[in-house]
Amino acid sequence: MIPPVRVASTRVAAAVACTVLCCLTAVSGDDAGDILKKLERKYDSIKDIVVSFREQVHYGVTGSEQSFAGTMWMKKGNRYRIELEGQTIVTDGSSVWSYSKANNQVIIDRYKESPDSFSPDKILANAPSRFTAIILGKEQIEHADATILKLTPKEKKSRLQWMKVWVNEDDVIMKKIQLLDISDNLTTYLVGEIRFDGGIDEKQFVYDPPAGAEVVDLR
Repeated sequence: MIPPVRVASTRVAAAVACTVLCCLTAVSGDDAGDILKKLERKYDSIKDIVVSFREQVHYGVTGSEQSFAGTMWMKKGNRYRIELEGQTIVTDGSSVWSYSKANNQVIIDRYKESPDSFSPDKILANAPSRFTAIILGKEQIEHADATILKLTPKEKKSRLQWMKVWVNEDDVIMKKIQLLDISDNLTTYLVGEIRFDGGIDEKQFVYDPPAGAEVVDLR
């Protein structure tokens, strides 16, 4: 059985990976393939990133919607910490902690890679080989022109149908991300503050359960 943390962290990791992809270099005058190649080279210079965002989910089957605010801290080596309203997900690359405030429960499991996982390292390092990318056009976001880039997975068994990213052309900052999965769930991320190479303490990637919380260790 796949623990909940792996499902939840997949969406957010993909979004942050796209954020880094689209914040490193300008898109004007390039085609989509050139953009991805430049971003792949640029990724080698990044040490860490902190991103604040708002997540909005429209569920394809029920038509219901949810919205959450969140922050993600990430370092290479599949280390990241995701804090959402009511949930915290942390991994050091070996173990994963998922805390639910509503249940006051922490689930701990080994960090696992799968062929169709969307970890930040995988997307950033292999985007040109894993995705077909096209530029859809332009749109105004917050009174600034943004280029819309669509990435479609080449793997037929991917859980993701496509990703779209909106890149502000003036300061080359990603402002919006959308992901559509195979269940027709549409997840939109509105990106707030982004900080690169601020020097994240390694303690951020280890989780201490709150006093009184139930701990389920699956390792």
